[in-house]
Amino acid sequence: MRTIPVSRSSSLTHKFLARSIAWLLALSPAAAFAEVTPYPPYPGAAPSEAYRVTVNGQPVFTHHFLTYDQFNWMDYASFSMTGKVHVTVTLLVSERKVLTCHVRPLAYGIEPQISGNTVSFDLDRPRYLVLFFNDEPLFNNTGLMLFAEPPETNPPRLGDPNVVNIQDYKVDSTGKTLETTNINQAISDVSARPGGGVLFFPPGVYLTGTVFVKSNVVLYVDAGALIRGSTRNVDYSSAPTPPGGRQLRAFIVFDNVENAGLRGRGTIDMDGYPRLWHDFQPDTSDGHARDADGKVLDPHGSGVRGYVVNNSRNITFQDLLLLRSAYWTVNVFGSENFTTRNIKIVNRKQQYHDDAYDFGTSRHILIQDGFAMSMDDTFALYGGRDSRPGAARGIEDFVVKGFVNYSYTCSLAVGYGGAPPVKHLRFEDVNFIANHNKFAIWIQLTPAYFTGRGYSSGARFSRNAVLDDFRFVNCTFENDGGHVYIDGGGQPLTNFAFENCTFYKPTKPSLMMGQNVAPILFKNVKANGTVIRDARQLERAGFDLSVPVKFER
Repeated sequence: MRTIPVSRSSSLTHKFLARSIAWLLALSPAAAFAEVTPYPPYPGAAPSEAYRVTVNGQPVFTHHFLTYDQFNWMDYASFSMTGKVHVTVTLLVSERKVLTCHVRPLAYGIEPQISGNTVSFDLDRPRYLVLFFNDEPLFNNTGLMLFAEPPETNPPRLGDPNVVNIQDYKVDSTGKTLETTNINQAISDVSARPGGGVLFFPPGVYLTGTVFVKSNVVLYVDAGALIRGSTRNVDYSSAPTPPGGRQLRAFIVFDNVENAGLRGRGTIDMDGYPRLWHDFQPDTSDGHARDADGKVLDPHGSGVRGYVVNNSRNITFQDLLLLRSAYWTVNVFGSENFTTRNIKIVNRKQQYHDDAYDFGTSRHILIQDGFAMSMDDTFALYGGRDSRPGAARGIEDFVVKGFVNYSYTCSLAVGYGGAPPVKHLRFEDVNFIANHNKFAIWIQLTPAYFTGRGYSSGARFSRNAVLDDFRFVNCTFENDGGHVYIDGGGQPLTNFAFENCTFYKPTKPSLMMGQNVAPILFKNVKANGTVIRDARQLERAGFDLSVPVKFER
């Protein structure tokens, strides 16, 4: 074979080309260097029977998650990503072809490519998505939740000086032994250290009753780790309450705590419904959770909540997946500086009283980049009293940013006989996928439009409930349920604004009424693809108006 000599000029040309290619690669979009980290399943996790997910060709474990029954599921898969990634989902149900695939929220504009029984699409940034295959995008239909996360920032690591391994306490990591005492002892020990520290849960399953988090302690649940709640009602207790005070039994309690929180890319599963529902739970069953027709009755405070933050400051929840609370999920009362980031709340679809977040008498709240699937409300705001006789305490500086809401009842609930005064509320980049039964925004300061057994509070007027400075910015309201219901009664509602919002065609009309509602501003708002410029257009879009409105572009 004849050798072809390479001239010096040719060699220089090759070097120049190589350097040029290197520079081009360095300057090319991050997609060329995208990284995907699938989250590992916890031991014993059930794989999906309906979907197979890959991201950039890597398989991502998909969890089987039943909702109503064995024929209705909302499976989920989680991964972190950098740069642009390519997602492929294969439908495994009877090897059926995919004819339609709806990806929600609509605001993200994701149009999947369909081929046989697979769909695929690109993601250029972390997103929380809900997908529906051969089905309409409704709350009561089956689907797949995809949690595409940003990379974890500065996670604690075993061996760091302020990190304590829970396994140093000889706990069972198979989930077979109740470890409440050991976990609470470990928390007390970490809190007693100078400056506190992190209690680290490595991969495994940890079974526990009520956990009491103390000041300066962060519980870190690693990817592949699961803290699971006991299925016995007697394993849950309440923080100490003053005489006559209402007990708040819960799974994880922060009571008079500062500078603490929950963190990690793992999962906390209370395993609460139906096992802790009070007509299923063997040790408390009274047969009165539902009536003979199946109507869910109020447990009157006897239920075990998920997470209680009571009279505390500087509490942060970050990155975790919170599954299946028995009753109200995250409860924040009398507290300030409460923050969540990248928290996903996923409950069953058939249990009422599973609110994602309940707040009372608190201030400086930030819920950022989150997701919730709940049968009841996503954000419910309540009033309270301070030590001065008759003085109302309310909620101040309440901010939700970058949130995806998929609920049956409503997203923001204020009222129902106990509305607090609320000042400075802002929802920004919030996407309301579904509010199947009621409305994305439900403010009811008169007696509720339905009352009945177990709902006596709904028969009362809300008093001292001044609502001021409510802003909804860059929000989308989709078409499963209603959009806005405001019945202000005689209470003042001032400085309400919808800015750069998009309203799709709802399944029920909106309503705005009240004696002291100041003009509500619609600024650069679209309904059904049209910019709304006057009240008549708003009424044609499905708003029943009895209050003044104004418009800006």
